[in-house]
Amino acid sequence: MALLGLEGHEDCLAEAAGVADFEIVTTVPSSSRERDAQHPLPRMVGGTVKPTADRFERLLERSSAAVADHEYGEEKFEARRELDSEPVLLIDDTWTRGANAQSASTALKAAGAEAVGVLVIGRHIHEDFGDNKARLRALPRPFDWETCWLHG
Repeated sequence: MALLGLEGHEDCLAEAAGVADFEIVTTVPSSSRERDAQHPLPRMVGGTVKPTADRFERLLERSSAAVADHEYGEEKFEARRELDSEPVLLIDDTWTRGANAQSASTALKAAGAEAVGVLVIGRHIHEDFGDNKARLRALPRPFDWETCWLHG
């Protein structure tokens, strides 16, 4: 469970999303349908990680819309079914620009999700981009699984 950082912290994420809990857990699809079929994240979230396995559903797929990999697009992903105001926890493997998570969240909301909480298990940071090097040096403390991301 620590792999996803949900242990002890999913309640905080649900609270921040304005819901009691997440009835459904899904993942952000890969930017290509071919890669998505082989991607390990749905297998992890839907089977290996027991607290999410029984709530996991592959709700999204990459649409045929021409949206670049790292760009936001309302039509980038399609929901596989309509949602009946269920709150959804959306898990992504890597946050580079946030475009895929935002595009996936938009598709879930359009399909009827009450709220979408986004959890990203990895962040790609280029130290030499902008002022990232200074920001990394200024972090107040090292990462700690016990510290809540929202209240820490």
